[in-house]
Amino acid sequence: MKTTYNVIEGWLQTAKSNEATTYHKGYLAKDRFFSNETRDIANLMMRSAHNNIVVLYQKRVSHGTTNKDPVFDYIAKKI
Repeated sequence: MKTTYNVIEGWLQTAKSNEATTYHKGYLAKDRFFSNETRDIANLMMRSAHNNIVVLYQKRVSHGTTNKDPVFDYIAKKI
């Protein structure tokens, strides 16, 4: 299932403390420039972290090479 802005916004409103969700899989630093929705989700999560609603972290899925970007799971955990 593709993560959409509305899905993430709904999760922020309904998630209980300590619940977590993966809001992006890939290389967010690059991916956000190619998709407005990815950018908007990332911005929403950064604002939520700044407002102490979530804690953000990432898990490496695979290492990058000179020809391939690394892959991370970007995870938000509700405070």
